Amino acid sequence: MDIIFNNSESNTIGLELEVRLLDKQSYGVKNCADIVFDSIDEELKPHIHQELMKSMFEVVTPICKNATCAVDFIDNTLQKIKKIGEENDFLIAALATHPFEETKDSEIIPDPRYLEFEEEFQVIIRNFLISGLHIHVGLKDEDEAIKVYNSMINYIPLFLALSVNSPFLHGRDSGLSSYRTKIFDKLPRAGVPEYLESFDEYKLIYEELSNGGAIKKIKDVWWDIRLSPNFGTIELRVCDAFFDKDRLKLVTMFYQSLIEYSKINPSKRAFHQINLQNKWSATRYGMKGVFIEDGQVIPIRKKIKILIEEMANIGIFKKLGIEKDIKDLKHII
Repeated sequence: MDIIFNNSESNTIGLELEVRLLDKQSYGVKNCADIVFDSIDEELKPHIHQELMKSMFEVVTPICKNATCAVDFIDNTLQKIKKIGEENDFLIAALATHPFEETKDSEIIPDPRYLEFEEEFQVIIRNFLISGLHIHVGLKDEDEAIKVYNSMINYIPLFLALSVNSPFLHGRDSGLSSYRTKIFDKLPRAGVPEYLESFDEYKLIYEELSNGGAIKKIKDVWWDIRLSPNFGTIELRVCDAFFDKDRLKLVTMFYQSLIEYSKINPSKRAFHQINLQNKWSATRYGMKGVFIEDGQVIPIRKKIKILIEEMANIGIFKKLGIEKDIKDLKHII
C-alpha cells in the first residue's frame, strides 16, 4: 500500500456530518436516503454521500478557509434537504443514536464495501445505528502531521465531551453521555490510537494491515483521530453527530486552534491507559467529566478553558483570525 501525504494549505477546514432520516409522523427512522440522493441539486450531489444505512446520509463540505464557511455550508445544505423532506414526508436530525430505534428498523445499503463489513463484523455492524461528526484540518507536510497527531491524541476526550449527543439506545437511557462511542469502540481498528515515531512507522502499520488482509483502503482504519494522507489533513473522528451552529463552530475552531497550538507547544506523551480513562470520563459524564494529566485531576470544562486562555495569550486566535468568534462563543463551554 503506497501512502503519500498530499500536502495541503495549513489550517484549511473540512467537515463531515452524518444525519439521520426520520418518519414525519412516528419520528422513527425512515429508509429513504435514495430520495435525498435523487432530489438534491446537481451542484450539491458531490457533497452528499451515502452511509452504511438507508436511513442516513452524510454532508461533506468543500475545503473551507474557516469554521464559519464550513458550518454555513452544512447549515445551507441541511435547509435544502429539509425542504425535500417536506415534499416527501420525512424529517432530518443530527442524532448520534436514535432514542428508540431497533436493529430491524434500518436497512444496510447493498454496497459491496458495506456488505463485506456485514460479513466480517456480523452483529456489531448490524447494530451500528450511530452517526458522527468528522473534522479535517490541513497540514503542510508529513513531519508536521505526525508531530501534531501525537500531541492531539491526549485531547481526544475534550472533543468528545463537547459533542456528546447519544444517551439513549433502544428506548432506554444508557446512563452514558455518549453511547455511540462504546458502539464504535467494538470495531477492531477503532478507538484511541497509538503514538507514532515517524510517518514511515505510520505507513508500516497500514502496510502490515493491508498485507494481512485486514484492510483494503486507508479509510478502513477508524481511529478517533487519524491522518488522512489523501487530503493532507488530520481528521478528528471521535465526536458525536450534532447540529447546533454555534457549538459546531466553536468545536471546529477549538480543534483548528489546538492543532496550531500543538505545532509550537506539543503535549507530552501520556500513558495509553490514561488516555483511555480520560475518554471514558467524557463518554460517561460529558462536560462534567474529569481529565487526568501529570498525576493531577482537573474537570474537563476547566481544562478546555485553560487551553483557550493559553492559546489566547500566545496569539493563536489572532493568527487564525478568530479572536472575536472565540470571545462570542466562549459562553457555550
